[in-house]
Amino acid sequence: MEDNHLKSFEVSGFKKFDNLKLEDLGQFNLIIGDNNVGKTSLLEALLANIDYNKFIEALGSINFSIRKFTNLSEPFINLYFSNNQNASLKQFHFHLGYNTEPLEFFGLKANNDSTFLIDGNGKGLIGSIVLSIRNNEYEGKAYNINVPYIPMGAFYQHELTTQYSNNIQLFVDKKERLLNALSYLIPQIKNIEVNAGLANVPVLLLAENKKNTLSPLATYGDGAQKLFRIAMSLFTNNHYSRLMIDEIDAGIHHSHLKYFIKSLLEVANEEKKQIFATTHSKECIENFTKALEETGMQDEGRIIRLAETKNGIKAFTMRFAEFENSIMAESEIR
Repeated sequence: MEDNHLKSFEVSGFKKFDNLKLEDLGQFNLIIGDNNVGKTSLLEALLANIDYNKFIEALGSINFSIRKFTNLSEPFINLYFSNNQNASLKQFHFHLGYNTEPLEFFGLKANNDSTFLIDGNGKGLIGSIVLSIRNNEYEGKAYNINVPYIPMGAFYQHELTTQYSNNIQLFVDKKERLLNALSYLIPQIKNIEVNAGLANVPVLLLAENKKNTLSPLATYGDGAQKLFRIAMSLFTNNHYSRLMIDEIDAGIHHSHLKYFIKSLLEVANEEKKQIFATTHSKECIENFTKALEETGMQDEGRIIRLAETKNGIKAFTMRFAEFENSIMAESEIR
């Protein structure tokens, strides 16, 4: 693993988490657990960033571009982000464990265990989000692809064309790697072009062997569109060393799932990015296991199970041998 990948992560006072600690993380982490146990909330917490404004931008974009939470009151935002329904949020606490020296987070000096606090009283997280709502920064805007979070159901949108034009189209090596990634789901793909004459905005067109006409990316299946979006995020997002994917298998037919995951693992490994993804699916767990084995990346695979206990929500990390044995024994690990 790279020095800027998380080896451990701890969050308290955020949404459902009184105190949640993840240990022994790998480069590729699949998060499982019951409904309403906090899998999506954990992905949001993992957006914690050395750049305070990037964290605000990420949370704002998720909550106001995807969930359409606009023009909301400060009390609602306090309750939405706080794990304490009886009091206003005052602080979140995060601990990011790297193999690096302690960092300075959001203007507060981290101590030797790389801990930082987010002050939510006026000048901190809550105040910033409320100000963003009042300024209508997110209302009516498309989801920001620079946020390293792939929401469930996010497939083709026109901002992908701009990202492709700016970051991929002019670079032969990146274009070849993107085509190679897409070939898992579109075996005959040979080129990607941008056309400004077919619609009121430029669109992405895919060329395939033995086909005389190009087809818009938007006409392909959810799996191809989703893989394109994930690959673009891995290729172009330089603010984070990790990518969070909610319901990674949503929209992917079970027959393509292993190839989809293999392609994702290979691109993430080439780009030196760490993956955190959620699923409810036993098929996804099984195909994640097969993809790790076939790519030779078993040592970097983890399954993290979130569970409600009498002491709050806790995380349990499994390495490859453990979850492979559970699958072979037909044990229920979801």
